[in-house]
Amino acid sequence: MNGVNTLLHAKAQLHLVDVFTQNAFRGNPVAVVIPAPEAALQPALQPSSERMLQIAQWLGLPETVFIVPQRVGADADYEVRIWSTIRELPFAGHPSLGAAHVLLSKGIVSAKNGSLIQRSPAGLVEMRVELADDRRRIFFRTPVPDVQALGGTECAAVMAALRHPLQYPLETDQVFIVDAGARWLVVELATAFYVDQLRPDFESIRMLSEVHQASGITVLGLTGANDVHYEIRSFAPALGVPEDAVCGGGNACAAALIAYRNDWRTGSATHVVSQGRQVHRSGRVFWRGPGADKRIDIGGFATTISEGAFVCC
Repeated sequence: MNGVNTLLHAKAQLHLVDVFTQNAFRGNPVAVVIPAPEAALQPALQPSSERMLQIAQWLGLPETVFIVPQRVGADADYEVRIWSTIRELPFAGHPSLGAAHVLLSKGIVSAKNGSLIQRSPAGLVEMRVELADDRRRIFFRTPVPDVQALGGTECAAVMAALRHPLQYPLETDQVFIVDAGARWLVVELATAFYVDQLRPDFESIRMLSEVHQASGITVLGLTGANDVHYEIRSFAPALGVPEDAVCGGGNACAAALIAYRNDWRTGSATHVVSQGRQVHRSGRVFWRGPGADKRIDIGGFATTISEGAFVCC
């Protein structure tokens, strides 16, 4: 296996990466911290959980991902820990893509038959790598999703928290709790027009996220366009992100819902998605699947914005 234990740099590295975009400053940023090589040999030099959270809070980005030294006999190519500004996340999509982008770009890991294996506290995640438009596009593969419809009262509470000014008609099969590696409440509206009209109550969404043990609420609607099929918005105040610019986990759960609505027909959730316009971004997310095993690939491009030494791990 490739790993981070062979790094030959004197200090930790800090990389700032824009994920789900080919154009700088139009996607979702993530910080990727790669430890100094001494940390692999001396556990006392590895940042503690408290220091990781402190660094994530100081950087102030939606997430910060730390590449951690590989354990002996590990069955992954690399291992990560992912932090929001509030807490550690067992798994998150856009930090995973950002980490893979940096490690591949620096030659620290290499894909075998287009595949990498990432370990995080949630377990092993398969990452797929391909070339598109002469650039590297990276996907993470979901576990088999679990999709459950919410009851009428719970559905009404979610819709009330989204505060749709046009009094969008409530449907009893409109709100779902979906676990596709990350766990989100997912709402499907008829069109992207209705998605754009939402004026969410973030405190209500935070409380509902805690009640349902979810990252937040993701909402999707059809665009009617040929090149971009859905528009998505993701609200995660419980993670310190009122509206996520482009959300990998939210997209995974939204794609799982579409696959579920199509009886898990192979390829029925293969779409291109737009996210971020309401927060002045223009992310593109690529869904592929489901496969025969019901798993879905969620991917996009990434761009390194800045890289340098990090002396305070």
